[in-house]
Amino acid sequence: MNLRQQELKNRIDAFGHIEIADEAQFFAVSEMTIRRDIVLLEKNGLAVQVKGGAIPKAKICESMSSSPAKNAIAAAMLQLFEQMPEVKTLMLSAGGTTLAFARLLAQRSLPLTVLTNSIPIASALFQTRCKVILTGGELRANSMDLVGPAAEKYLADYHVDLLFTGCDGADSQEGFYTSDLNLASYEKLSVKISDRVFILTESAKFRSKSMVRFAELDEIDTLVTDSGLKAIDREMLSRQNIRIITAKSQ
Repeated sequence: MNLRQQELKNRIDAFGHIEIADEAQFFAVSEMTIRRDIVLLEKNGLAVQVKGGAIPKAKICESMSSSPAKNAIAAAMLQLFEQMPEVKTLMLSAGGTTLAFARLLAQRSLPLTVLTNSIPIASALFQTRCKVILTGGELRANSMDLVGPAAEKYLADYHVDLLFTGCDGADSQEGFYTSDLNLASYEKLSVKISDRVFILTESAKFRSKSMVRFAELDEIDTLVTDSGLKAIDREMLSRQNIRIITAKSQ
């Protein structure tokens, strides 16, 4: 690795995200040179390419980590899930809370079939009694999950007993949202192929709608969240016959 590439790595780590055009100007080289530098950094596990630039490898790893709130929600979901011995097939959508749930599920090593578009979730369930089916598709630029037309085409042929998914935003009168257009289309199809839908999310998500709605309230069976859910939201959701499970603080 030459001095320019080392400095580029330092700038990626320092800024958290860099644009190819900006770095080409900074180093007084062509954009193609910066692209080749990023390819080399990614090959050496030092950065991750994203559209138009790069982010630190650590940023991807952070997205796979779980907070105490996510872990508590996952634990509440596992307790509920253990009361459903009839369930044989489930889908886990990408997300920090669903990943936390997958890690707990791996400890139980139950004989289940799990469909997922998340590479970290597939990895968490590796070498357990779960039969893991990883969908095809395009790897998203900022997280380790698969979306796009190929993923949707693959998903259309399946049916599952339960879907566990999260959200980027929620509204107790209108439904659940994601900030990614490609992911929204995938999530809508996930809801359609599932007999029951469980939303695993922190109550703070009810403060904003985010960009695209992927599920309406009448499509959701159960919400698993923390104790911060406001009374008005709880009441509105209950009116829509959504069961609310409140996780215990950890």
